[in-house]
Amino acid sequence: MNTSSTENSNLLIAGASTRAAAASALRAGLRPVCVDQFGDQDLQRIAQVITKTERAADWLPLLDQLPAMNWIYTGALENQPELIERIQQKHHLLGCGPDSLKFARDPFYLEQLLSGNQIESAACLPANTMPADPENWLCKPVQSSAGQGIHSLDLNSPPLLDTQSHYLQRYQAGFPLSGLFIAFPQAVILVGLASQFSGNPLLQAARFQFCGGVTLAPIPPVFRAALQELGTSLARGCALRGLFGCDLIWSPDQGERFWFTEVNPRYTALTELFELQYRVPLLDWHKTACHAFESSQSEAPAIDFETRLRKAEKQPLLQISKGILYSREERSAPDLSDRLTIKGSFVVPESADLPNVGTTIPAGTPFCSVYGTGPDQKASLEMLEIRIREYYSLLTVDTHSKEQGFDSMAGLWPFESLPERYFPGFS
Repeated sequence: MNTSSTENSNLLIAGASTRAAAASALRAGLRPVCVDQFGDQDLQRIAQVITKTERAADWLPLLDQLPAMNWIYTGALENQPELIERIQQKHHLLGCGPDSLKFARDPFYLEQLLSGNQIESAACLPANTMPADPENWLCKPVQSSAGQGIHSLDLNSPPLLDTQSHYLQRYQAGFPLSGLFIAFPQAVILVGLASQFSGNPLLQAARFQFCGGVTLAPIPPVFRAALQELGTSLARGCALRGLFGCDLIWSPDQGERFWFTEVNPRYTALTELFELQYRVPLLDWHKTACHAFESSQSEAPAIDFETRLRKAEKQPLLQISKGILYSREERSAPDLSDRLTIKGSFVVPESADLPNVGTTIPAGTPFCSVYGTGPDQKASLEMLEIRIREYYSLLTVDTHSKEQGFDSMAGLWPFESLPERYFPGFS
């Protein structure tokens, strides 16, 4: 489509949860229009909100009535390329379209693409295969997001006949990490690295369920070359544009060995942590990168972004953590209006994704997000733990963490015994 008709300050954002991306849009000087599943209080304060339902026919006609504008998606819309194709008939996509997604969402293509790299993909098999050591394999949905639907195999697991919907991936012991990149035509820039919370009992998340993370800045120098090679290989091999994330497993008992598990070809749930940490409007640079693919721009945008990012990295940086609180049982959302504060653009909030009072929170779904900050990961996570307990008390949930006496280090920080050279200041 002709992009001249979309050169305005509106940005359409579609996905299950769009609040973080909407806040990023504001930092980039854009006005967010959000198609969102939850419609939380803080999102309604900063954006025009259209309710997203399972039945796309309920809300797609509303998008056709809007003036043409740029748009992005959040999780898990990458699993619906036909919907992306439908929306971009009217609105101009800034990001990865269906042609890119057919590569980025193919685990067997990605395994082949990364073969021989410093960071290779964990081995994959078709779902109708029964490996000799099933206890070392995971069954994963092809259309997965946030760790939903992943389970371990065992000797009693029957082979799945549907190889289109699931696949097997070898389980790699280690610590889950998340890397963020931004792809320009001339270069792929590594933005940041975070420890990723997955299936954390402190947050009442199911096994493998994504539930937050904490920034790891500065990135240990021994990691940089391998991560940079990974991002470049994925961006070039899948024709990725702008922001994208990678899920990794770090196996420190194998030195600096990483395993790649998945690419998220979009704005990710931890993008806001890097943006708040560096005080750099990442969606503005995402927009610049995507437009650069559509023009004959020089290398200047990529160079300018990397220069600004490296300058920000040299400043004293807060470590920022985010926990996504899940509800173990069905609950009714309490009145959180007194917790609703919209502060400056780059101020880390106490909490976000706050449901409207009386909203039903089904068992196993998110209640809200809370944040912690500090000069190092330890201080950040100590603050985060306090807020986790405080907000669960508002939900009147008898948390597993309270019953079992979890502390922030055991529950949130898995690296306590690792060498100081990786994460200075944590002791």
